[in-house]
Amino acid sequence: MNIIAITENSGTGGKLLYIDLENRFSSYVGTGGCVTVNTGTAALHLSLEALELPPDSEVIVPQYTMVATAWAVYYARLKPVFVDCSDDLLIDIEDLKKKITQKTKVIMVTHIYGRVVNMSSIMAIAHQYNLRVIEDAAEAHGCMWGDKMAGSFDIGCFSFYRNKIICGEEGGAITSDDKHFMDTARDMKSMSFGEKHNYMHDRIGFNYRMAESQASLILKSLGNVEENIKLRRKNAELYDILIPEQYKMPSRDIPWVYDMKVPDNTIVDNLKKKQVNARYGFKPVSMCAPFGVDATSTNAFKLSNHIMYLPVDPYLTHDDITNNVKILKELL
Repeated sequence: MNIIAITENSGTGGKLLYIDLENRFSSYVGTGGCVTVNTGTAALHLSLEALELPPDSEVIVPQYTMVATAWAVYYARLKPVFVDCSDDLLIDIEDLKKKITQKTKVIMVTHIYGRVVNMSSIMAIAHQYNLRVIEDAAEAHGCMWGDKMAGSFDIGCFSFYRNKIICGEEGGAITSDDKHFMDTARDMKSMSFGEKHNYMHDRIGFNYRMAESQASLILKSLGNVEENIKLRRKNAELYDILIPEQYKMPSRDIPWVYDMKVPDNTIVDNLKKKQVNARYGFKPVSMCAPFGVDATSTNAFKLSNHIMYLPVDPYLTHDDITNNVKILKELL
């Protein structure tokens, strides 16, 4: 039997592959550091844990987001404070301002479907109230706000799940320029062994390490990211030509998917029956378990009955997209 030992000197460039990925991805995003983890949800949770916040801290959470954003706050034993969305599905800045209290410590924002939150406004609010900012950039790989990439403003969290722009089968990453925070996150993701590795654990830790097999896949995807983005934009442009104007949503910097506003998004079920890979938009996360907070009066709830999206994956052909839209128009 041949046994291959993986050491700190194994992998690409004399390092473990995950270390190579951390170096390359931090360079791509434009931050001083990167910590890889096993999922995007782990990245969100670990970020909150590594901030080492007081137990009664409040965290601003957008209503319109994947529920993992809110669950991360619950996992960290903190209090989520839900903020409504604007018509573009991004966090409502004015509602956010109203929700800040003396207990608020973090603003979490989610860049939706490749559409980027106004980070100039978010960072101005954060500086005014001395708050940390966590960007859920799972759907915004490569997206820009001004001259900075999504995930580079304070703390960025990414997913490398297989449906993301940069992907493996699974995986995630945290990016930041804050060395103390990153050192804490790096220690906590590996069971908080500390430098001595003497089995005296001084704080809680997690088994959130990324597998080398996943790092290998993600590195390959990262190497192809510009071509991937080019094809996604091309596919979104074709949808723009074919989709009737009344169903269009605001443009995206880099489309992760092509979201639309339709009269009734239960049309998604019929599209799936016809082999069109359509999906529903998100529901307000406060209405999901374990929170159970009513949100029927929110814009997020009203929009959730109308938002759907179509794929823009780089493997789709002109005929694929034309056929998707043809079937959609027949059902509308």
